[in-house]
Amino acid sequence: MPGRRHVEITDNTYIIDGLPAVYVESSDAVIIADLHLGYEEAMSRRGVFLPRLQYKRIIRVIREAYESTEASKLIIAGDLKHEFGKLLRQEKLETARLLQEARRTGYKQIIVVRGNHDNFIGPILESLGAEFRDSVELDSKILVTHGHRMEKIEGYKLVIMGHEHPSLQVMIGGAREKFPAALLVPTSPGTQILVLPPSGLYQVGNNISMSKNDYLSPIIRELGIIEDAVPIIVDEQEGTMILPRLEVLQEIV
Repeated sequence: MPGRRHVEITDNTYIIDGLPAVYVESSDAVIIADLHLGYEEAMSRRGVFLPRLQYKRIIRVIREAYESTEASKLIIAGDLKHEFGKLLRQEKLETARLLQEARRTGYKQIIVVRGNHDNFIGPILESLGAEFRDSVELDSKILVTHGHRMEKIEGYKLVIMGHEHPSLQVMIGGAREKFPAALLVPTSPGTQILVLPPSGLYQVGNNISMSKNDYLSPIIRELGIIEDAVPIIVDEQEGTMILPRLEVLQEIV
C-alpha cells in the first residue's frame, strides 16, 4: 500500500498512521467521523471568532487517506455538520465542496451515516449523489454507525463509530499533553467497538475515562468493558501508538 503506513487494529482493519481515519481493506473503504463542518460560523454567531481551518484540515485527511489506500469508498460515520437546529450557509457550501473534492480525489462512492448533528442535510447529500443512511454494514461483520443511539451489535465482529471525540492526556517532560485518540472497546456480547478520533480540527476531544458514566454513547455505557479498552494515540506529528488497556494504563501513569 502506498503512502502512510497502516497500523492493524483487527483483521483487515487499519488506522492510517497519524490520521483520524480507518481503512477496511475487505470493503475497500476509508472511514472518518465527526467533521463538524460549519463549526466556525456556528461559533461566530455566539460571538467567538475562529479561523476557518476545519474544512482545509478535513480535505487534507481525505486526500492523504486516499493516497495511502486508493479506496473506492469514503464513509463518514456521522456529524458531517455542526449546528443542530438549522442548516448554516457554511455547512451547505462546504458539504458540496467536500463531496466534489472527494470525487476528484478518487473516491467512487460516498456514504454519510446520520449523526446527532446531521439535521436538514439529507436532501442536499442526495441531490449531490451521496448516500445518507442510519448505518452501514460491511461484509456482514462490521457495522458503521455514529454511536449516539443504542444499536443491536450482537453478531458483528466490529462496530466502527464516532461521537465520543476521545483524547488522552499524557505526562511528557513534567507537563500534561493532550492527544487525539481512538479507543478499542470490548463488549459483553463479544463485539469490539472502535471509536474514531474526530476529524474536525476544533473538536479537541473528551478525556478517555475508566468510568462508564463519562461516555456519551449508550452502546459503550451499556455494553462496553471499559477496564479492558485499549487507547490508541492518533497524532499527525507523533504517529499512531497502541497503549496498554485502561486498567493497566491507570496503574502505570
